[in-house]
Amino acid sequence: MCPREVLDIELEHMDWEKFVAVVAGLQGDEQITLTGWGEPFLHPRCFDMISHCKARGHSVMITSNALFSKPELAQEIIASGVDTLTFSLDDVNGSAEMGHHNEKVLANIETVAQLRQNGKPALRLQATLHADCEKDLLDVIKYAGRLGIQTVNVGRLDRKYAPELRRPTALQEAKTFANADALARSLGVQLDWLQFSVSSGLTRFFYQLLRKKLHRSGKFCLKTFDYVYITREGSVTPCCLLPHAPMGNILTADLQRIWKSGDFNHFRQNYRDVCGTCDLWTIEQVQPNEESQPHTS
Repeated sequence: MCPREVLDIELEHMDWEKFVAVVAGLQGDEQITLTGWGEPFLHPRCFDMISHCKARGHSVMITSNALFSKPELAQEIIASGVDTLTFSLDDVNGSAEMGHHNEKVLANIETVAQLRQNGKPALRLQATLHADCEKDLLDVIKYAGRLGIQTVNVGRLDRKYAPELRRPTALQEAKTFANADALARSLGVQLDWLQFSVSSGLTRFFYQLLRKKLHRSGKFCLKTFDYVYITREGSVTPCCLLPHAPMGNILTADLQRIWKSGDFNHFRQNYRDVCGTCDLWTIEQVQPNEESQPHTS
């Protein structure tokens, strides 16, 4: 799910001192996702990082591949106080076109689901949308329902770094969502699929009604208006897929100033110049020959 091998980056841990400095640069209560170009639970101070963020009033989310390095990791996760834990999972039968297939993944997910109390941490499964993957996705939703996992998130494959990846057409995507949503509703699972629907209740209703307007009438990638990615060196970038598009550095500049800077605003207005055909956070699909056109809605 992560094209880290082709991003031309150094795959190293973030230093503890830099991490503390980054958190000190945050104001108010933020939603912090401790993730990066690799498996977060391999960081030797991952649980210290969770505690540090929680002690300062932030909510903490982690995305993991569920390939735990030691058997007791599941218990440590439960005891850590992490708010939301997302597991990347494209199928439960080893039949998906891509992705890792390991029985230990399922065993670890099931252990965490069994150990948690009062629904904490919130658990999510995250799948990517491959061509001809509908059965795999439905199986993932059934798996979530069986384990009492609240949410399944579905994202498109990013073809910016791998244009050969096979994806469904826009019509096929909509059909798959309709079938997946019907199944999820029947199982009490929330299906978050940015292009169609997110959340639940009235929020879900209004999102479906207004999602094009929420995406700035299709002119922009929605992610650039409520999210930044901070690298291990403190560089503030618009997305984890853009390590070489720094807008500033939180270790040397105020985050609010970076957020409202001319560089960041210019990026938001002209993001296609950098992002190309990436359409993970847009409503409509973008085809390779439309790279130069702001085709989102």
